[in-house]
Amino acid sequence: MHVRPPALILASTLTLALACQSPPSKSQPTATTSEPGAAAASSGGPAAEPVCAAAPLHTELLSLCSFDLGVPAIALPKVTWTADSYHPLATRVITLDQAGLTDPEGDQGTVSIQAWLADPPRRIPEPGEMTLAIAGDVPASTVAELWRGLSAAGRTEVRVLVHVTDDRPIPQPRDPAMLAGMLAELPPDPNERVMFVAKGVRGYANTCPPLASVFGELANVSPGERCAKLAELASAAVVECGCRELPDIMTLLYALTIGFTPPTGRAAAVPIRLDPGRKIAPPPATTWSEVVAANLRNDGLHQLWIDSVAPS
Repeated sequence: MHVRPPALILASTLTLALACQSPPSKSQPTATTSEPGAAAASSGGPAAEPVCAAAPLHTELLSLCSFDLGVPAIALPKVTWTADSYHPLATRVITLDQAGLTDPEGDQGTVSIQAWLADPPRRIPEPGEMTLAIAGDVPASTVAELWRGLSAAGRTEVRVLVHVTDDRPIPQPRDPAMLAGMLAELPPDPNERVMFVAKGVRGYANTCPPLASVFGELANVSPGERCAKLAELASAAVVECGCRELPDIMTLLYALTIGFTPPTGRAAAVPIRLDPGRKIAPPPATTWSEVVAANLRNDGLHQLWIDSVAPS
């Protein structure tokens, strides 16, 4: 799954971490200029003349904010409409595929639906939405089993991810090799990831002090505004420092915003009300992808209860 780090969500934690982390070895200053056409070139567009200016850097970073959520590694159902994608600021995506259910908040790995329902790592009837990435080839009867379990535990609404048809280019990192190296070293523990990212930020902040102050200011804005604020402040900071180490800094900001794995497409989160009064009864061999194609036509709230049981 596309891994989105918690740095923007936990700006205050990252700010504190910056005060105590030593810089990584890859932080020596080297003069360079910005490449505002780099993002366009990666998607086939024309490259602009290299220039160290805040406006093109701001535009590039804002394009990362507008991307929101990439398609997970599993094959999601594809839909032919374009919708807003989903920014998972307060929840994590639970994955369901042919192998079973994987909850990133748990430590049991992939388990059966019934095993997860019997001992969930979170309180299932909690307020708010639960976000699910369900592979398209999962039988509709399996999804129905999950629906019944969630409803019995007090859930009334979930969000499901779908692969949205969208011709806009996917944002790419300035330095793909650097991003891949960061992913290879990424600690599994979420708190350790914050410190890992903080260490990278601290290294570049040593060569560009204005960059260090950026993250402290993020703590003063709401979570939904932090990405845009980061784009505004970071673009000005790196220009103030003469765009030293620019490809590395822009790649680090990519990791903070998009994640450590470039996504392959855009996902949208469709809200579903688990309403037994609004049943569909698909044929036994129906897949989740077929249910999505027939019933989920936009990103509005859908009332969908799957009346299906797996063959014995």
